[in-house]
Amino acid sequence: MSEHSSSADQVAANDDLVTEILIRLPVKSLIQFKSVSKRWLSLITTPHFIRCRNPDPSYVSSVFFYSSMRRLNPELIFIPLQNDKNPTDNAYSTTLTTLPGALSISILSSCYGLFCCSSYSYNTDRQFHILNPTTKQFASLPKLQGELQGLSLAFDPSRSPHYKVVCVCSTISVLSTKPYQSECHFQIEIYSSETGSWRASGDPFTADLNTQFLSGVYWNNAINWFNSLGESLYFNVEDERHGVMPMPPIPPGEWSGRQFRYYGESRGHLHLVEIYGPTTQFVVHEMERDYSGWFVKYQVDLHEVGLAFPDMLQRLSWDLTYKSFKELRDVGPEHCDSNGMMEDSIRYFWFHAFQYIETLYCV
Repeated sequence: MSEHSSSADQVAANDDLVTEILIRLPVKSLIQFKSVSKRWLSLITTPHFIRCRNPDPSYVSSVFFYSSMRRLNPELIFIPLQNDKNPTDNAYSTTLTTLPGALSISILSSCYGLFCCSSYSYNTDRQFHILNPTTKQFASLPKLQGELQGLSLAFDPSRSPHYKVVCVCSTISVLSTKPYQSECHFQIEIYSSETGSWRASGDPFTADLNTQFLSGVYWNNAINWFNSLGESLYFNVEDERHGVMPMPPIPPGEWSGRQFRYYGESRGHLHLVEIYGPTTQFVVHEMERDYSGWFVKYQVDLHEVGLAFPDMLQRLSWDLTYKSFKELRDVGPEHCDSNGMMEDSIRYFWFHAFQYIETLYCV
């Protein structure tokens, strides 16, 4: 046996050295190397390896967008946010086709690299799944009973390798003492990947029917639900308790012109964007961790963006800190009509956008 082969064997037999080598490889290579041996599969799939491979689990590398006008098996637009990556045609426009037999697949929420999806197929009711788009693995959730109002994924790899799914089901409607609002009784069900089953959480609770249970956002170890007409709600997943989230005050005389343009989590912070009438200026609000209220995090003026791109046929990224922008991708001629105007099918809403984070966590 040569000295070279002896050294190679010593390295291959040392789990710590093999791990240090593997964590430096691209994700696609790691997925392929799972089939090298049972030992390599075991190393690559341990929570310790996954944490070392992705030390910043909140780093968003790409974004998925749904067309706002195409709801039946809608097209997914995939846009990398890294400067050194340009999407290929196949990566730019894609569909989730990893669920066998599914005719239509929709993303409901995303959380630290995992997607919560719903699917339809012939002769079956709607099914729900947790999908890892990096590894193409998915797990189907047990069937739910009741009238479903919203399904939200709760996953934080810094807390646990297991995820939970929070489901809100409606029971009965009731009259509200508040003007212009109606209320309903809701029941929360929680699925845990650790137990593989659903269970009821607490007693039914009353909430305003304007609460957007379909667009829950996981932040601060809680699912946060937006309400454009009143107080928003949150549900702490660990303590299993409800709470009320105040909304930013409305400036005098601006009630009818208030429009919400974004509500979501970014790198451990919950943000809200609202505008009043047609304008290039707006503020980005951030919620205090104790839910005591919102404060102004950024003030934005997109006037110079409009000057640089008068046709607005580009998808852009705006840096809120340095007040600079960059072009992510042109809108191709196939998305414009005969007069060069952009089709409505490529206009997006915040609840049709989903963060993509590369991760190897199993579902």
